[in-house]
Amino acid sequence: MATRLLQLVALWTVIGVVRCCPELCTCLDKYDHQFADCAYKDLILVPVGLPSNVTTLSLSANKITSLNSKSFVSFTQVTSLWLAHNEIVTVETGTLAPLVQLRNLDVSHNKIVHFPWEDLQNLTALQLLKMNHNEMVHLPKDAFSTLGDLKSLRINNNKFTTIVQGTFTALSSMSHLQIFNNPFTCSCNLEWLRDWITTTKISVPEPNYILCEAPEHLKGALVTKLPELDCKAPTVTITHRPNMEDAAPYGGFMVVLHCETNGSPTPDVRWEVEAGNQTFRFILPSTGEEHGLPINDETTSGRFLVFPNGTLIIPHMSNEEDGNYSCSAVNDLGKAESSVKVTLIHSISIVPF
Repeated sequence: MATRLLQLVALWTVIGVVRCCPELCTCLDKYDHQFADCAYKDLILVPVGLPSNVTTLSLSANKITSLNSKSFVSFTQVTSLWLAHNEIVTVETGTLAPLVQLRNLDVSHNKIVHFPWEDLQNLTALQLLKMNHNEMVHLPKDAFSTLGDLKSLRINNNKFTTIVQGTFTALSSMSHLQIFNNPFTCSCNLEWLRDWITTTKISVPEPNYILCEAPEHLKGALVTKLPELDCKAPTVTITHRPNMEDAAPYGGFMVVLHCETNGSPTPDVRWEVEAGNQTFRFILPSTGEEHGLPINDETTSGRFLVFPNGTLIIPHMSNEEDGNYSCSAVNDLGKAESSVKVTLIHSISIVPF
């Protein structure tokens, strides 16, 4: 009787495991690990009904287009997750965060543009991360800041135009890094990568395919052969007419402010005006057009005229134009800003900050 009872318990256990496996998947217990193979099944969603104790989950070569925050919430023991060769475009924030035991993650060969980088902060056990062959554009500096155990990282064949210095600093266990076939913009902020590739002990394969896509005169150049660039942090100087001693003693006077900027590469320049309990922002064109026409439209042109060369004119000074006038310049090396305060009392007073 005891033997018969044990046989029934064993049979019920097997049936229970089978029932926990989706119809199109194959589930197997082996060496104290639970494998779920759902690859090559034309799935369009992560299947429901997977064993809660699954440790290796293969969903590769399906037609999954998105992952949401509940896709893996029931599989917190997963150590290997294979999602390559799907059609994934969207990965919601929080989708991967529960998988704190994950060691291997493969989302390569998809169509991912925006990845929830913050989810990686939880995945401190990761050792292999494959993100290659996607459409990713932005790589945050702190994306891998908690991945001290990561040994292999593949972000090649994406659309990254730059990698910020310090992005790989926390990867103390890293031995293999793939970054080739990205359309890098070879400006001043990428010079560090040139030097780092040639000195790091980490294997960085295919250096002949780590190329500049922009600017045009460097297109096709090897990042490792990037010439020394003329890199200068931006500077800003505001000049003005009239000077305080020449100010007119009545309203309606014209004030001319000019923002002179320098820097290499050429900085992006912006005027910001805080006047009459309003804030106005005017972004100067980066192409440096000299057509002599204001860049602002009729909604503000009655009060200000802003020109591509950095000149801002107040045609008819009044109390409404009292305020702070700031000009800022930004390039790869940083930001500079200068401000003046324009005040009409009985005359116009312009005071540098």
